Amino acid sequence: MIYVQLRARVKLAQGETLHVADAAKVLGSEKAGHCSLFCPTSPGVYTLDAIAVAKALKKVFPQEDISLIGADVCYVHRIKARGKDFLRPVRTAAALLILLLGSALGLTWFHADVNMPQAQADVYAAITGAPPDDVRLITIPYCVGVALGVCVFYAIPFPHQTTPLEVKLTEYQEDMEKAEGKPIE
Repeated sequence: MIYVQLRARVKLAQGETLHVADAAKVLGSEKAGHCSLFCPTSPGVYTLDAIAVAKALKKVFPQEDISLIGADVCYVHRIKARGKDFLRPVRTAAALLILLLGSALGLTWFHADVNMPQAQADVYAAITGAPPDDVRLITIPYCVGVALGVCVFYAIPFPHQTTPLEVKLTEYQEDMEKAEGKPIE
């Protein structure tokens, strides 16, 4: 008896051969993991069906029973082999700079639109009954709170915790694989 559980996705370079052990966890026969599977060599996302894996294993091991467990599809990502990318640090720095400036401008314009210093002074006066001596006494803790809120939202202090951003990126990747995945025939 050979048990096969497909992985969610596998990444292969263009020249690599796809083996069962790449696309699935195999239990029952070590040789079953070395069985090769057909996969186009051109770059793209391909859908590997569990039945195709079972058929390939049955050809090599006709006397064994094949039991499929878990997912019925594995997405095979064929990736182009890339050379050294010397501009990657420059592009990364440029993207970070654009994101930083964009978020800073967005926060600044939002605070200007709602007149944040006056709004904070009004909140302070509503709570204490007296206007603040200096609005910066309210603004500084507010800025620290915004920074801490962003850190907690993206789980910066808790590196092994799943963040909402990771959940959305996983959903996006699954949707893209379903839309772009070409069946392997």
